[in-house]
Amino acid sequence: MKSHSSRLGETPVLKLIGSMSAPAVVGMMVIAAYNLVDAIFIGRFVGDLGLAALASNIPAIVLFMGFSLFVGVGGGTAISRRLGVEDKEGANRILGTMMFMVLSLGIISLVIAGFGVNWLLRTLGTSESLLEPASQYLTIHLLGGPLAVFSIAMNNVVRSEGNSRMAMLSMVAGALVNVLLDPVFIHYFGWGLRGAAWATVAANFLTTVIMLWYLRSGRSSLTLQWSFIRFNWVNTKEISGVGMSTLLMNSSATIIQSLVIRTLVQYGGESAVSVYAICNRTMMFLFMPLFGIQAGVLPIIGYNFGAKLMQRVRQTLFTSIGLCTLYLTVGWVFIQLYPGLIMGAFTEDAALVEVGVSSIRKLTIALPLVGIPVMIVGTFQAIGKGKYALFLTTNRTFILVIPLLLYLPMRIGADGVWFAFPIADTLAMLVNLLFFLRVYRNFK
Repeated sequence: MKSHSSRLGETPVLKLIGSMSAPAVVGMMVIAAYNLVDAIFIGRFVGDLGLAALASNIPAIVLFMGFSLFVGVGGGTAISRRLGVEDKEGANRILGTMMFMVLSLGIISLVIAGFGVNWLLRTLGTSESLLEPASQYLTIHLLGGPLAVFSIAMNNVVRSEGNSRMAMLSMVAGALVNVLLDPVFIHYFGWGLRGAAWATVAANFLTTVIMLWYLRSGRSSLTLQWSFIRFNWVNTKEISGVGMSTLLMNSSATIIQSLVIRTLVQYGGESAVSVYAICNRTMMFLFMPLFGIQAGVLPIIGYNFGAKLMQRVRQTLFTSIGLCTLYLTVGWVFIQLYPGLIMGAFTEDAALVEVGVSSIRKLTIALPLVGIPVMIVGTFQAIGKGKYALFLTTNRTFILVIPLLLYLPMRIGADGVWFAFPIADTLAMLVNLLFFLRVYRNFK
């Protein structure tokens, strides 16, 4: 077994979280940075209409990412558990099943790009005035869908074997390509929204090449064997059992994003949607390190659970919660003190900046609490308790966020959108804690 797998059960926990999460955090931040750069260049060179069209694509992209993470998280945690009991062949067979699922999702992406983009955008709440520019971006994004699915899924695989540094390098390389090509494609070539989408496709192509080379190079604990790339019901069921909570999380996020877009158009107009595009990309940039910590922690918990080292499982969970809470508190302070600096980076429209300053402050009221439910759900995924993760995810979305988004705007207008999320996050944190404490005896 390669040393980068066995160290998951040997290295001191705090040091291991740092070494595993730091590359994931850097990689996630770079990904968030190029999404942020996309929005900045679109806001500066295309204008507020471009930002609104970009926001209209968020529900579809979140849904697409959900299916990619469904395969990546579900398969990655299964591989971690196989490596924990030194079942290398079983891990390779999981990888083969994941590749079959990746290829299937890639084909679906191409079909939608060719025949269903406008239908998908209308279904997810895009207004007719934004349909044409939004479809420009999404069509190209989906044409590169097979590359995106492979990149996301295989990054989870590489992290699952303990080599988070390689996962980081592949993401950083792709992100740098995206950042460098954005101004060229958007501004100098005059491609606008299409340019931003093509830059993303180029980034995913490079990441795919790097991941494919690594898995075939002999440097990995895993071996990508073509004979294993086939449908396997047992492996698919195991991947789905854990990945379903991630898929539901992203599918529910798609519903939420669609509802947000529809509500903001109704109560605030397209300018409110432009503000949401800025807030969304800013929050994505802030949350990516949080998910980087989670991505680094999942293989640690999965491996040690498989090896029955429960003391390390508990220590990893509580340490990661503390780190996430500290990080989010720092982010909350910055947003509350300097919201104008954030908004001014995207647009020179004074009215838009003014609305945005108020909106982002409301949106982030409960920000320091978000790390707790994220890590609890991640822990249940890592140990194969997909039903627990599924319940907690469903609770936040369907019992808290959606009802609040339906009710509050009727009472206080567009502000209801901004207040719905911190209220839901606070209640979700309490539910997650109560549920976790209830099952903690069995968890021990």
